[in-house]
Amino acid sequence: MNNRFLTIASLLASSTLFMTGCSEDNSAFETPNTSDTPTNPGVISQKNFTILADDLQPAIFASPASNTFTFTEMTISVFVGDRNNQILTDAHTVFFKTEWGLIEPSCVTENGSCTVNWQTSSATTAPAGHTNTIIAYSIGEESFTDQNGNGIFDDDDKATPTFDDLEEPYVDSNGSNSYDTGEPIFDTINGNDRTGANGLHDTGDFLFNGQSCTHSSQCSAIQKSIYVWDKVTLSMDGPPATP
Repeated sequence: MNNRFLTIASLLASSTLFMTGCSEDNSAFETPNTSDTPTNPGVISQKNFTILADDLQPAIFASPASNTFTFTEMTISVFVGDRNNQILTDAHTVFFKTEWGLIEPSCVTENGSCTVNWQTSSATTAPAGHTNTIIAYSIGEESFTDQNGNGIFDDDDKATPTFDDLEEPYVDSNGSNSYDTGEPIFDTINGNDRTGANGLHDTGDFLFNGQSCTHSSQCSAIQKSIYVWDKVTLSMDGPPATP
């Protein structure tokens, strides 16, 4: 037989085998599907609700004794996460209040954060000590110390305190780190005020307000949601002078 024909036939046979091998299941070589973005819809936990300002010591007032100020704008940011310390990717509306100046009333989170603009106002009366408190709040749940790691607030969670018993948001005008009579308040559904309109500052209700609660005596049977909140204070005389 013609040797040239045998050689060509052999090469064709090898090529066929190679191509056949490549046509079999090659799923290991498939390009991963990157169009599916991980999502985490859920409930904001108090422990993972945070407000931040671009500058905590903006040089707004010319001197401590003066009410004359420099027009200033800055970004206020909020970050939200769940009780498992994971970013919440669904939309949550966050509301804002400011002691002094002007602020956008709300923003809607996207992938765990959102921002608003704060600016100085034309008010002639400056806040005491040239400090300004900005508060952010949104619907969420109280956080708790999960002693047994089962993701549920139950009788085994015996840390002290066992959970954050949230009071209504307020402006700490005198910097005492507690509510004092006369300080501005924001009526919400926190504490015993189920309407959020009683005009009083309500403290916590001594019950856990949140999802996944099986505690024998500390679960709120009425209220599974509550306003979580955080505050940031601006010192508007600028950074301390260098000695």
